[in-house]
Amino acid sequence: MNAEEYLEQVKNIDLRIRSLEGELNDSQAEEDTEYAEELRDRIAASIRTYKELKLRIRDEIQQIKDNRLSTLLTEFYIRGKSWEDVTAALGMRSVKNVREGLHKKALEAFEKKFQNNFQNTTS
Repeated sequence: MNAEEYLEQVKNIDLRIRSLEGELNDSQAEEDTEYAEELRDRIAASIRTYKELKLRIRDEIQQIKDNRLSTLLTEFYIRGKSWEDVTAALGMRSVKNVREGLHKKALEAFEKKFQNNFQNTTS
């Protein structure tokens, strides 16, 4: 796993939760209470995992000394903001420069500092 895949885990768990919530709505409409209960349990477990991972990754990001890089990683990976919103939060004008240049620097800084945290991790 590389730095980007490690950070993307937050977004991926959020997608899983949303999907499960959609499935729960369907099961409630069909009045399948047993299946709905199982889905509620899975959603709760996914939310716990999501919160723990999000807090851990947020703490790691905040240890990056360059405020621009840590802000970029927080806004994009933790807060789920678009590249346009990240660019605005950084007070910059070029989305392309943020997405391609600064993002690469931020990932490199994160990987340099925390590579041992995610090298043997699976999503």
